[in-house]
Amino acid sequence: MIRSHSRRGYSAAQKWLHWGMALLVAILAAVGLTMTRLGEGTVTGALYELHKSIGLIVLALVTARMAVRLARGVPPPEPGVPAWQQRAARASHYGLYGLLVLVPLAGWTATSSCCGPVNLFWSVPMTLPVSGEEWFAKAVFWIHYLLAFTLLGLVALHVAGALQHHLVRRDDTLSRMLPESRPAVRHATGVARDAGAPAASSAEG
Repeated sequence: MIRSHSRRGYSAAQKWLHWGMALLVAILAAVGLTMTRLGEGTVTGALYELHKSIGLIVLALVTARMAVRLARGVPPPEPGVPAWQQRAARASHYGLYGLLVLVPLAGWTATSSCCGPVNLFWSVPMTLPVSGEEWFAKAVFWIHYLLAFTLLGLVALHVAGALQHHLVRRDDTLSRMLPESRPAVRHATGVARDAGAPAASSAEG
C-alpha cells in the first residue's frame, strides 16, 4: 500500500519525475502521430528511432517514480475532497502508472519482434529476445496502439481533474506539485496563507 505522509507537498525528485515524464509523454505522442502519417524516408526512420528511445527512457523513469512513491509516500488529499473523488484519483493514478509501464513495454516487444535491432539513441543495443513471427508483432502492436490512446485519454482526465481542483475548488492539489511551491495553510478564518508567512491563528492539520 502507498504510504501517505503528513506533509502536504511532494519531494523535489517526485516533482522532477512528474513534469519530466509529462514532457516526454507529450513528445512521444507528437512523434508517434507524426511518424505514422509520413511516408518512408530518412525523417520517418529517425522519428521511429527517437520514439523507441524516448519510450525506453519513460519506462525507466516510471520504474524510478514508482520506487520513490513507495519509499516516500504521497501527501494526503486536500481537506474537503469528497471520498468518491479520492477513490477516482487513486484509481486514475494506478491506471496511469500501469499504462506508463505497459505502453512502452508493448512497443518495445513488438519492435523487437518485427523491426530489430532496437537501439537506445542509435547506439546501445536493447532488442528483446522475443518471437519474430509476423502475427505476434502485429498483435502486440495493436495492443500498443490501444493502450497508447487509452493513456492519452487518462492523461486528459488527469489534467482536467487537476484544473478542477485549481480553478474550481481552489485548493493546493495542483500547486503542491509545482516546482518550488510552498503549500498554503488554511486557517480557521478560511483564508489561505503562505506556509512561510506569520499566522494570526492556529492552522488546521
